[in-house]
Amino acid sequence: MWNDNRRKTIVLNIFLSILILAILGGLGYFMLRVRQETRKHDEELSELYVQQQHQQTETRQESISSIQEAYNKDMDTVSEYLPGIVCWGDSLTMGSSGNISYPSVLKIYLETFFCDIYDFRSTVENAEDFSRLNWDDYRVSVPVVNMGAGGEDSYTILGRAGACPFVLTKDITIPADTDPVEVTLVSDTGNPVSPLIGGNAGVNTVYIGEVEGTLSLVSGSSRNKDQYFFTRLEAGEETDAVKGTIVETAATYEYTDYIHVVCIGTYGTFKNAAELVEQVKTLLARQTGNSERFIVLGPCAVKGSNFSARFMNSIDSAMMQAFGNRYINVRQYLIGDGLSDAGITATKADKKAISAGKIPVSFQVSENSLELNGKAYMLIGKLVYERMESLGYFDEVFEELSIRDTTKQILKEDPSYFERILKNRLS
Repeated sequence: MWNDNRRKTIVLNIFLSILILAILGGLGYFMLRVRQETRKHDEELSELYVQQQHQQTETRQESISSIQEAYNKDMDTVSEYLPGIVCWGDSLTMGSSGNISYPSVLKIYLETFFCDIYDFRSTVENAEDFSRLNWDDYRVSVPVVNMGAGGEDSYTILGRAGACPFVLTKDITIPADTDPVEVTLVSDTGNPVSPLIGGNAGVNTVYIGEVEGTLSLVSGSSRNKDQYFFTRLEAGEETDAVKGTIVETAATYEYTDYIHVVCIGTYGTFKNAAELVEQVKTLLARQTGNSERFIVLGPCAVKGSNFSARFMNSIDSAMMQAFGNRYINVRQYLIGDGLSDAGITATKADKKAISAGKIPVSFQVSENSLELNGKAYMLIGKLVYERMESLGYFDEVFEELSIRDTTKQILKEDPSYFERILKNRLS
């Protein structure tokens, strides 16, 4: 009996052990299958995630490409119609020492009414999703180049611009080394010129033939006369340059597609109003792009002439006839509305000057000076901007970049916005 019970117990234990092993084996197999399925599912999820990330990257890249394409389209419009503005002239363009210049004021107006208004980010849907983009890279700027040089006559200015180039008056030999060689210059019309007396704007570097170098001025060094020297930039072969060889300035091929603003004549040299008009036309002829978009500013006085209102009126009349509404009669404006626009009460000296057809003393650096002061330049810069705007020089850009719509919205919300900005920038 005992043996039977023992056998039963052994058999039962074996059966239970087999059953447990079978259950454990089944669980192990089930867990293995689950792990395999989980791993397969994880791999599928991982592959799907990679695909989604790739799709998102492609979609994002397509979006960024679309953003860049839209911005490039805007910049193409700016480049075509308003690549920049170059202002050619003498002291009245350069600005007097310690004072602002009218080109700098013009740039402030462009930035206030144009560059700062352009908000490319606002045209992009869900711009906040592109937080990694630097929206400051998607801006617009319009260069304003000041090509004024103090005290220069009209032929010198034309020479700097390459419109009526400087030429050698005698044969020279350019040494093989970088030692300077003296040169004497005239305009290709034979008129005297005096570059570098009031600055280097557009002069260096220069070419004489194929040789690149710099032009330098030594004032009053020989018999109390100015001397000019050419120094090649790099040593090379000794080179001969004959009389009449052009001295090609750095500005000769620069800014030719920019809108030109021209103000010449204050320091001569011209016989009459007709010759000055032709000089202006010669300078404007270098403008290969936007050739119908330019501004001409009239001189306020002419050095070396016995001033008379009649003489100045003849210049203004000839200029107006030649250039129409592209001509700004600066002298008449400063004599007329200038003082009131500047908030200045006319002094006795102002009234005396005005009665003689001269610029009010309040706009001069000193009485009877040819140089204007900062108050005058503030007005002239504004005049140039407003005339350009009224002539439609900005229309295509304003339209393409939605500048007008943005401006209207700003003024609707804050009518004094631009007045406040300009006051801060011009102070």
